[in-house]
Amino acid sequence: MSHTKLPLPAKLAFGLGDFGFNLVWTGTSLFLMYVYTDVFGLSPIIAGSINALALFWDAVTDPVMGMIIDRTRTRWGRYRPWIGFGAVPLAASYVLAFWNPGFEGMALVAWVAFTHCLLRTFYTIAGIPFSSLQARLTSDANERETLAGFRMMRAAMGGLSVALVTPIMVSRAGPAAEGTGYLLAALAAAVLAILIFAYVVAVTREPPETEGASDVIAPFAGDLKSFFSQAVTNGTLIRVFIVIVAVGVAVAMFSKNLIYYFKYILEAPQDVGMALITPALTMLLMVPAWVLRARRTSKRFPWMLGSALAGTGFIAFYFNPIQEVPVVMGVIMLISLCTSSFGVLFWSIVPDTVKWGEAQHGQRHEANVFRLAAFAQKAALGMNALLLGFFGMALASLLTKTSQKPH
Repeated sequence: MSHTKLPLPAKLAFGLGDFGFNLVWTGTSLFLMYVYTDVFGLSPIIAGSINALALFWDAVTDPVMGMIIDRTRTRWGRYRPWIGFGAVPLAASYVLAFWNPGFEGMALVAWVAFTHCLLRTFYTIAGIPFSSLQARLTSDANERETLAGFRMMRAAMGGLSVALVTPIMVSRAGPAAEGTGYLLAALAAAVLAILIFAYVVAVTREPPETEGASDVIAPFAGDLKSFFSQAVTNGTLIRVFIVIVAVGVAVAMFSKNLIYYFKYILEAPQDVGMALITPALTMLLMVPAWVLRARRTSKRFPWMLGSALAGTGFIAFYFNPIQEVPVVMGVIMLISLCTSSFGVLFWSIVPDTVKWGEAQHGQRHEANVFRLAAFAQKAALGMNALLLGFFGMALASLLTKTSQKPH
C-alpha cells in the first residue's frame, strides 16, 4: 500500500471511474422508478416491491463478491480485473432495465424484476472492486480525503451529465415516444461508461500487496464469520453503515420525488430538468469547500453541519406554502448544498474504518467493508422505492376518491 502522495494523473483516473459509475447510478436513482410507473405502466407498489426484492438479492451477492475479491490474486491486482470484466455486462444490463420488449401483465413484472436484479448484480461485480480500490491506493488520511474529493467531483459531473441530457433526449422524443427517449439516453450513458471503465483499468495501478501478507486463503464460511465477528466490534463501521442508510433514504426519497412533484404538483414538467441538475451542479461546486473544511477541522464537524442544515432544508421543502417554481428551486439548492457534504465525507471515512479494523484485529477487510458501504447505499435505494410505492398508491387512491366526490 502506498504511504506517499498519489500523482495527479492517478487521482484523475480514479475519480473518472466514479463518473462512469454515476452515469448508471444516477440514471437508476432518478429515472428508473418513473419509467416503471409512468412508461411501463406498473403500479407504484409493484415497482417498489421489485426494488425491495433486489435489496434481498444484494444481501446475497454483495457478501459473496466481497469474499471473491479478497481471494483474487492476479498480476493486474485484485480489483482491476473485476472492473474490466464487469464493464460491458453492467452497461448492457443498464440498457435492458429501460427497455420493454412489449410485455404486459405478469410477463412485464417478471421482465422488470429480472433486468433489475441483473443490473444490481453487475453493479456489484464492478462497483465493489472499484470502491475497495480507494483504500488500497493510499493509507495517508489527507490523501484519502483528497481522493474522495476527486471521486465526488467526477461523480457529480457524471450525475450532472445524466440529469441534464436525459430530459433533453426525452423531450425531443416527444410524449408519444417517452420510453424511446429514456432508452436512448440509457444507451448513450452505457457506451460512455464502457469507455471510461476501460480507461480506468488501463491507467490505474494497484500497489503491491503488503510485505509479509499471507497468501493462505481461508474457507468462505470461516472468512465470513471472521469478518462479521470483527464488524460488530468496529463501532465506527456500524455507525457509518447506519448513517449511510438513513441519509440515503432521505436523499433518495427527495430526489426520486422531484420528477413526480414537478409533473403532478407544480404542473411544470418543463422545469424538471433544472430541478434534477441542481443537486449535481451544487455538489460539483461544493466538494472542494467540504474537503478543505474537513482538513482544517475534522470530518465530524462538516458532517454534522451538513446534516443539520440538510434537515432544515427538507422541513422547509415539506412545509413550503408557496408552490412556485422559483421558490421551490431555492429550497432544492439549499438542500443540495448541504447534502453535498455526505458523499465526500463518508467515502473518506469508510477507508478509515478499514485502517481502524486492521489496527484492532491485524487483518484488512477492504472489499468486505466497502461491500457493506455499497450495500448500505443500495439498501437505502430499495427501502426508498418501497416506501415511494406505498405512498404512491395511497396518493392515487386519495386522488381517485377526491375526483369521484360530487361537485
